[in-house]
Amino acid sequence: MQKLIKIPQRFYDDHKERDLESPEIVKETKTHYWIKADDPDIAELKSDADYYYTMWNMGAFDNWLFGICMSAKATLNALKK
Repeated sequence: MQKLIKIPQRFYDDHKERDLESPEIVKETKTHYWIKADDPDIAELKSDADYYYTMWNMGAFDNWLFGICMSAKATLNALKK
């Protein structure tokens, strides 16, 4: 059986809208996507989420990016499990 990871939709959607490599969505709900744990594009998603959250912590982003940055943090936490 394939292991799936549950991630928030908000950061994933932003990531994909910027035409970055994105893991395939296997299942979705109103607020989350499930992706395959062995998808090769997870590294790109994780790197992007790490960048957003790190830049937020450094104060480099305006407050209007709060939701995306917190979703990036939640994405990182989901990918670490």
